[in-house]
Amino acid sequence: MKYRIIITNSSQDVIYSGKPLDMPIKKDAIIRKSIELFGDEDPCIIHQSYAVQKLINDFIQSFHKKEVKQVLMKTIDYDYSFIDLDDLSQCYITLEV
Repeated sequence: MKYRIIITNSSQDVIYSGKPLDMPIKKDAIIRKSIELFGDEDPCIIHQSYAVQKLINDFIQSFHKKEVKQVLMKTIDYDYSFIDLDDLSQCYITLEV
């Protein structure tokens, strides 16, 4: 399935709109996931790409493949701290299928 994610702030300004794999991801989150998956503290581009894909896929799976309309991020029962955007707890996410 192809998804599109839209993240808006409390003023409804779009701060991210696009494909899930294009979302900004924190470098330390990629390294942590690479260590978890491969034991690799200095991941090559292939391990980095796989780690990002795994982070995003697990996040999307937490929505149970449903279309989500404007859910307040802080109400989501999933650790989204790997996303490199400021103050996400006060933002809304829309997941389009």
